Amino acid sequence: MKKRPVLAILLAFSLRLAAQLPAGAIAPDFNVQDINGQYWHLYDILADDKIVILEISATWCPPCWTYHNGHALQDLYAQHGPSGTDKLRVFFVEGDPNTNVNCLYGQAGCNEYSPGDWVAGTPFPIIDNAGIADAYQISYYPTIYIICPNKKTYEVNQLDADDLWEKAQACPVAYGNNNAGLYDYSTGSDFREICTDLNVAPSFSLINLGSNPLTSANIDLHWNGSLVQTLEWTGNLPVYAEAPLSFDGLLLEEPGTLSATLSAVNTLSSDEDNSNNIRNNVFVMASEFSDQQILMKIKTDLYGNETYWALRDAAGNIIDQGGNPAVGPNGGGAFPGSPPSGPGTYSSNTVINEILNLPEPGCYSIQFVDAYGDGMCCDFGNGYYKLYNYDSPALVVLSGGVFEADDYRAFGSNLASVSTNEAFLSEIILDASPNPALDQVTISMLTTDEMDAVSAVVVNSYGQIVQLLPMPNGGTHNAQWQLETAAWPPGLYVVQCRIGDRMLTKKFVKQ
Repeated sequence: MKKRPVLAILLAFSLRLAAQLPAGAIAPDFNVQDINGQYWHLYDILADDKIVILEISATWCPPCWTYHNGHALQDLYAQHGPSGTDKLRVFFVEGDPNTNVNCLYGQAGCNEYSPGDWVAGTPFPIIDNAGIADAYQISYYPTIYIICPNKKTYEVNQLDADDLWEKAQACPVAYGNNNAGLYDYSTGSDFREICTDLNVAPSFSLINLGSNPLTSANIDLHWNGSLVQTLEWTGNLPVYAEAPLSFDGLLLEEPGTLSATLSAVNTLSSDEDNSNNIRNNVFVMASEFSDQQILMKIKTDLYGNETYWALRDAAGNIIDQGGNPAVGPNGGGAFPGSPPSGPGTYSSNTVINEILNLPEPGCYSIQFVDAYGDGMCCDFGNGYYKLYNYDSPALVVLSGGVFEADDYRAFGSNLASVSTNEAFLSEIILDASPNPALDQVTISMLTTDEMDAVSAVVVNSYGQIVQLLPMPNGGTHNAQWQLETAAWPPGLYVVQCRIGDRMLTKKFVKQ
């Protein structure tokens, strides 16, 4: 027997670097015959305002067979096909030119491998046509596209029926005479968390969804219920034509709701379908950490090699990163197959502890990336990320895991408090180096003023003294201690320097 199932996996995953049809591309038309002899013309179906779900597979492909037996497309077709809401159509395309039609039936005479009968129990049309696979630039199987009535095409993962329908509802669908909608809406920021302030510049596409030409429209922008901008557009758009528009930039300094509302269409105060006229975004204040040491715990799902993260400063510069470097910050959803594994790639279903060292108080952000585009939880393992203050590992400050390609989180560090050190900077400098420490750490104290009695100790995160640092009394002090830390347990340590009735502290981490 041929080893075709193994080859199927290799093809499904190793060809991932080839170009797929880009998101939003105009769907190539086809007018083809299915295996029962019926002809189907894609553009005629779209012109009838139907959404099309197109799966392009190969009979020898094990992931394709698994997805087929999950009945996601069968269930979707039953709910929203001609016998359901009649909103969409589904097509299965066998796209390998080297297979014959017998392989679809799992019959003798199949010139390649086929695990079974693909036709039995499939209520939607099956098309054996490699030309469609070529036109849609297929580089792995299965590939699933949602094709909207405006002919724009979007690739999706192997989703269940409910998730496919949710994605399909993002398609603009024409209805009535005077009708328009706001689509491809973006606030201009990846974040929904405000750390001191956040700049947004909402943009969108105004699409005509009525049979009458769209000649005018007003779009209002509200912040916490107050009108801040109005766009007054004029032009001439036929059905499904669109105009890209954007508001001026807006600075957000407090939590609230940003709303863009289509308030007038062709001089009318409302149109015939209000479901696509409002886009709301809720912004919250960013979480804040109390120190520059952050403990991050990551639990990977069943595909740990798909995870990558990047820590950035307020200017957007990457100051730390981890996970699979082959995925990188731009790899979210870019590998529907499987990404190559670079150095530092995480194992699957594993908990990883990382220490993030922030250079100074301020605003930061962290980006979590999933190469496949289905997040870290929950379809393929209960993955997550959790960030803690290093000295309070029982209290989660920031967490997540349910996202698609990327999850962007903003946060602050020491924004609301003044370090004890700042109160004494003019009198004394206390430092620990290197930080984090490994085998040794040097504690140094420098002051140019005469002080009262001085003493210092090093304590662990439980408050237990692990090292005494005897100090001379009175006078000018310039003291330094080199401590051997190789045998110390990893964790957070604090140098406590008492100067009379005042306390100066310095934290450092033992890795």
